Amino acid sequence: MISIERYEKTAMVDNIISYINENYMKPISLAQISQNAYLSPIYVSKVFKDATGESPINYLIKLRLSKACELLEDSNGSIKEIARQVGYADAYYFSKLFKKYYGISPVHYRRKKEKT
Repeated sequence: MISIERYEKTAMVDNIISYINENYMKPISLAQISQNAYLSPIYVSKVFKDATGESPINYLIKLRLSKACELLEDSNGSIKEIARQVGYADAYYFSKLFKKYYGISPVHYRRKKEKT
């Protein structure tokens, strides 16, 4: 039997994931996520990490980068446009994050996908 507390935490995490999935293209901070959930940022981070194994912001980054991969494969938009579409105002920062997570730049990722 699931405890009420565990059920509430699961529901909270599901709500946070829904919020991030619906708003990833907008500027999002932990403070905004917490406000949306009516909870403290520290509590949100702890419960989210316990449930998913990562922080809410790391989840957001991974979601944005996976959406960027789809756009890199399916569109001819510039890196700056794609960065903006997935929530990054700074294309340089976006490219740095992309390279950190995937080991190659967005431009190289696109070229590699065009070849296959």
